[in-house]
Amino acid sequence: MQAVDSPAVWYGGELSKNRDWILQLDAGSRAELEAAAANVRARGISLEDAKKEDFDLPGLAPTLAAARAELGEGRGFVMIRGLPIGDYSADEIGAILWAIGAHLGVGVSQSTDGDRLGHVIDRGATDRYYTAGGVIEPHVDPVDVVGLLCMRSAPEGGASRIISAQAIHNIMLDECPELLEHLYNGYHYSRRAHGGTVTEHRVPVFAKSDGAMQSYLLPMTIRQAEEEGYPLAAAEQAALDKITEIASRPDVYLDMEFQPGDIQFLNNRVIFHARTDYRDDPDPELKRLLLRIWLMMPDWPARAKDMNFIANTDRAGGGFIPDKVAVA
Repeated sequence: MQAVDSPAVWYGGELSKNRDWILQLDAGSRAELEAAAANVRARGISLEDAKKEDFDLPGLAPTLAAARAELGEGRGFVMIRGLPIGDYSADEIGAILWAIGAHLGVGVSQSTDGDRLGHVIDRGATDRYYTAGGVIEPHVDPVDVVGLLCMRSAPEGGASRIISAQAIHNIMLDECPELLEHLYNGYHYSRRAHGGTVTEHRVPVFAKSDGAMQSYLLPMTIRQAEEEGYPLAAAEQAALDKITEIASRPDVYLDMEFQPGDIQFLNNRVIFHARTDYRDDPDPELKRLLLRIWLMMPDWPARAKDMNFIANTDRAGGGFIPDKVAVA
């Protein structure tokens, strides 16, 4: 175990003092997105089939290329601001988000239902993070990059909290290396939300691949695996608790107060994300709502071997194959 030295090691207390991680859309960029999305919709191309070349964004493309580089080689996150969602229909917003995503990576399905655009909203469900309300613990999404577009913010609270996973690694190496060892050893994960069984092998929270440190953490499915016969030792639970404790330190986390139209992209290999508690609107039509896109990055280095345990992938090495698709 060695300290990680990379641009993805950052501390929220420092980054909160500036806003260079926000990319502002200007009028020309918005016009390009509108035209590109309208063209795809007019041609009858589905989101499932739409690719980068279907969205002509000559003016915005360099900015998105820089965002892509920041995701893969920099801090691991960006926010795009300035999309006036009140001017568009739901279908137009979805096409615009897909256009941006197509210039960053390859969009994949987020469940066996085949949904390309997930709706992060409190539905009272507890088997997936994006269907539950209230506080969400630090975790990753099982895909290279997740994008979240704010459709409606909560009347109060509900900040998106992001944390450098590699900063947590370094802090634990300094404060409690004996607990960090358990995170290298990993945990069994349940796959029951997708019709699967518990992983036969342990999935590490931290592992190196091609010399780069990567992370993977889904505490919800670790708890589900416990229910299915894979209990945690006290030290293993303590290691998970330590992640949550460090991620709650104001000098470590960075909170983003979503405004309608904000789009956040996160590299799940180096970023843990969470959510603060919030008060939702009692009107179901006005509840906090984010539109989610999952992206795979085919040209990135391969995931650490033991972090690949979802066999039935949709495309580009990720996503869930919809139930309606026959698997060879």
